[in-house]
Amino acid sequence: MKSSNPKNLTMEMVALKAGVSITTVSHVINKTRHVNQETKNAVLRVIKELNYRSAKMSKSTRSNEICIGVILADAREDYYNDMIKAIESVAADYGVSIIFCDSEADFEKEEKNIGLLLGRNVNGLLLAPADADRMPKILKNISIPVVLIDRQYESHNFLSVGINNFQSCYQGAGYMIKMGCKNIGFIGYADPVDTIRKRILGYKAALNEFDSAAIPKVLYLKYNGGDSFPLIKQFIIEEGLDGIICATSSLCAETIEVLDPLDAEMQKKINLLSYDDNRWLNYLKYPVSVISQPVAEIGNAAVENLLQLIEQSNYTRDIKRELLFDTTIIDRIANPLTVLPT
Repeated sequence: MKSSNPKNLTMEMVALKAGVSITTVSHVINKTRHVNQETKNAVLRVIKELNYRSAKMSKSTRSNEICIGVILADAREDYYNDMIKAIESVAADYGVSIIFCDSEADFEKEEKNIGLLLGRNVNGLLLAPADADRMPKILKNISIPVVLIDRQYESHNFLSVGINNFQSCYQGAGYMIKMGCKNIGFIGYADPVDTIRKRILGYKAALNEFDSAAIPKVLYLKYNGGDSFPLIKQFIIEEGLDGIICATSSLCAETIEVLDPLDAEMQKKINLLSYDDNRWLNYLKYPVSVISQPVAEIGNAAVENLLQLIEQSNYTRDIKRELLFDTTIIDRIANPLTVLPT
C-alpha cells in the first residue's frame, strides 16, 4: 500500500525497508555512482511502494522563490570547498536560491550570520556549527527548519547529515595497524569541534582493540593558532611515530610541510592517513592514504531533507536525528589508488 503522506518519508526510511545503506539509495535516485541492477531494482520497488518523492523528483512542483541559507565552518578547508560546489549544484538542480556565509569557525560570527540570513527571510538553514558546546540562542526558538551538516552541537534537536566520525577513524586506525604501523599518532584540534572529538575517540578505540599495548598519542593544535610547524615536528620526533592520522586535509598539508625537509629515512618510515582526498596528493614523493567522504551525496541529502522540511505545512521541531553516509579508504600505502570499503 502506498503512503498517503509521502512528504513525511525520508531517504532513511527507503534505505531501511530496502535493506541497503542510505548512500546506495542516494546513488540510485541521483545517479551519482553505478549500483548493480538487482539492488537498484529493490530500491526502486520500495520507492514506488512507499510513493517516496525526493526533492529532485518533485522539483517541478516547487516554487522558485525558496531560498536556503548556508553557514559553513571554514571555507578554507578542502571539505567545505567541495561542499560549496556540491550544494550549489544541487540547489540549481532543485530550482532554489542559496546564500552562503562562512563563520570562520567563530561562534560570534556564526551567531551574526544566522541573524543576517533570518533578516533575508530564508526558508531554511544548513549549518556547520563552529562550537560544539555552544548553540546560539537564536537557534533555540527558530521557526524555520534547520539541518546540521558535517558538524553537530553536543545538545540539539535537529537532523544532522554527515559521516560516522567515530567509526571512520576507528577503521582508519585499524587500516594503519594492518599496514604495519606500530606507533601511530593523531593530529587534531583542541577547540570544541564535534567531528575531531569523535575521530579521536575512534582512533583510541582502535588502538585499544587491535593493540592493547599501544599508547594513544594526540597532538592538539589551536584551530587558528598560527605557526604549528615546530609543534608538529616536535611531536613526530619525540614520539618516534611511524604512522600519523591527520584529522583534516589542512592538518595533513601542515604535516607534509614538516616532513619535507626531514631526512629520507624518516620520511620513508612515516605513513600518513588523512581525511578528504585531493588531486595534489597524487604528486607527492611519498604516499598519503585518505578517508574519503562522499561530499556530493552529503550535500545532496542535506539540501533534499531541508526542502522536505520546508514543504511540510505542519513543520515542528524534530528530535535529534542523524543521517550518516559511508566512507572509503583510498589506499596509497600498500597499493596506490586502491579504494577500500569502510
